[in-house]
Amino acid sequence: MTEVEAYLETLAQADADIIRGYYTRALELVPEAIPARKYGMAALAYRDRGLVAIVVRAHGFSLCPFGSAPIERAAWLLGGLPTSSGAVRFTADRLIPPAAFDQMVLDSREGIDARLTRS
Repeated sequence: MTEVEAYLETLAQADADIIRGYYTRALELVPEAIPARKYGMAALAYRDRGLVAIVVRAHGFSLCPFGSAPIERAAWLLGGLPTSSGAVRFTADRLIPPAAFDQMVLDSREGIDARLTRS
């Protein structure tokens, strides 16, 4: 069982279904990504770096693209969802718009590629 599957099993079915949908989409966008544990969270990793994590929090959910740049670049697509430097907060009633999610995942991948290419 992967880190992501193990985490989803700990959640209420409705919450797990929401998170599973985002992870499924992320894997469509970045098929090389693999389930992992990054910064203590079940996540998807790409090239051994955190790509995206989606977790349940007291307020609802948090999406973490492992950096502020993907959030900043997608801010205009988020429809006013609350953000911090490392996360987008959302609820079951107010999900992350698909275009914003796609852009954050792809930007996260591009950032990883750029950092590893410079190394």
